[in-house]
Amino acid sequence: MNDQDIELRDSIIKIVKDVTRCSDVDKNTSIDNLPQWDSLAYISILGEIEIKYEIEINENNINNFKSINSIFEIIKKERN
Repeated sequence: MNDQDIELRDSIIKIVKDVTRCSDVDKNTSIDNLPQWDSLAYISILGEIEIKYEIEINENNINNFKSINSIFEIIKKERN
């Protein structure tokens, strides 16, 4: 993983921490292991990602916003 990828992943972690108000978020965090990542947080995370990275998440990817890793992969794909 290069520096740009690490920066992207860390930025996603920060967004999830801010939205969920939970400091226990890392690269392995997912909707399954963070109770604060509820439906409202899900939508807020999606919105924050779209604003920060100036991308629009398409219908196919919306349902895959379930972990730090999946969000990371979606953003990388959308930015290319």
